[in-house]
Amino acid sequence: MSRRAAMYARVSTAHQEQEQTIASQIEALERAAAAMQLRVPGHHRYVDEGFSGSRLDRPGLDAMRDAAADGLIDVVLVHCPDRLARNYVHQQVIIEELAKHGVTVHFVERPIGERAEDKLLLQMQGVIAEYERAKIVERTRRGTLHKVRSGQMLPFSRPPYGYAIVRSPEHPRGMLVVDEVEADHVRSMCRWVIDEGLGVRQIAKRLNALGIRPKRREFWVQTSVYKLLINPVLVGKAIFGKMESVEPKRPRHPGSYRKQTRSSQRLRPQSQWIEVPVPAIIDQETREALLARMTKNKLLATRNTRYSYLLRTLVVCGECNWRMDAKHQKISGGRYDYACYACTHRDPVVTGKKTRCTARRVHAEELDRVVWDAITSWIQSPEMLLREVEAWRTSRTGLAHANRDRARIEGLCRRLDQQIGRLIDGYQRGAITIDELKARRERLEAERDAARKRGEELAAEEMGRTRVDRMAQELEEFAASIRDGVNDLDFQGRQQLVRLLVERVVVIGNEIAIEHAIPLSGRFSGLRSHH
Repeated sequence: MSRRAAMYARVSTAHQEQEQTIASQIEALERAAAAMQLRVPGHHRYVDEGFSGSRLDRPGLDAMRDAAADGLIDVVLVHCPDRLARNYVHQQVIIEELAKHGVTVHFVERPIGERAEDKLLLQMQGVIAEYERAKIVERTRRGTLHKVRSGQMLPFSRPPYGYAIVRSPEHPRGMLVVDEVEADHVRSMCRWVIDEGLGVRQIAKRLNALGIRPKRREFWVQTSVYKLLINPVLVGKAIFGKMESVEPKRPRHPGSYRKQTRSSQRLRPQSQWIEVPVPAIIDQETREALLARMTKNKLLATRNTRYSYLLRTLVVCGECNWRMDAKHQKISGGRYDYACYACTHRDPVVTGKKTRCTARRVHAEELDRVVWDAITSWIQSPEMLLREVEAWRTSRTGLAHANRDRARIEGLCRRLDQQIGRLIDGYQRGAITIDELKARRERLEAERDAARKRGEELAAEEMGRTRVDRMAQELEEFAASIRDGVNDLDFQGRQQLVRLLVERVVVIGNEIAIEHAIPLSGRFSGLRSHH
């Protein structure tokens, strides 16, 4: 019987991706497979583009290990050991794991036999590769610091606004000079703040109206203006090493694969900063006046805290799907004075997007009254909610589709459990540190918990008539418990009831969609204590 084959290829940088080294690896693997009379199907070609070999959490590698654990492959073709892993211990963890599942690893560039000498050679190559990588990283770090301190290297690869990099035979790495056109714009921004008291948002709007473009964007946004004005480079002090890359404590997408493990940044201690003198655009006195005025603008900024809004944080714009802010509109002279819900994500200066939301603001008093009337109607007639519950249950997708979804989620949870087990095995073998184990395990467990929660939701969607009847009883009991006193609630009580019953209020033109929560047992114990 022919052996079932797979191949694995990896490059770690975007530069390597552009040079198509993945294509060259796959070509070499295909030639080796043909020479060994092996056929590698498309779904067993595992590729990791842009992932470092110093990490084990790679999507292609995990998929290949899962296939081996499921008994779907017999041999894996890899170009060379460092494509499998840079770390010697990691190499051994993967090779031993694959061998445990009966999978042979064949290195195309340097085939390894079964003799003790061959295994010793593989171990020596792995140790040497790991040592070389550590030395390269350290030499690069120290060399960079020395070149920055001695002026042989600029403190940044991209010059900030107001500056340009000029290269010449005397300065092959480049010399930082003032771009007089951009520098005049910077000085104008400073005058607008100091003399006219403009904020960063107004400055961004004025720059865009004047047709002045930033370096790498099509238009100015308030964040880029703020970062530019507080940058000490404007007074001739460029800071190198201010930030360091770290692994995020709360990743935006827990459990997902990231090409860069250290995708977040944190501030280094000031003692580790390197200050590099550069040409100045403004003097220190101007900078102090600028920062003082920006601080004053921040203190004087209006904060809408004097008015109460029943639906604060619950109103959503139906056009852009962003939450609408609670605002108070007032014109001197008393022509009008009213509270409203407004979508503030219409200005490209704020969002950085070309598209503008055209949603109109909504009177808060009118919207609050409509939603409150709907809530009291629900409470007085709970059968309305029951009809929606029944319609929600019967509108779910078919049983076969739901079963497929549950099977897929169960498989995902099983694979995540296997990956967590591998992490623990790697830690016990010394392949990873306790900090790495903790961080990676937290990400995997977060993804597993999210999958399990989705599985629970799918199971809830298939609840039977008994569950609906029980929910009907709970709804009736809840409505009866607060029906008599609902009109006597103060503002805090009404707002608490709204937050318990309403998920969000979507405003689309003149139409309003109230998405309510289903009040299950125990959710309203805090509210009931007030009656």
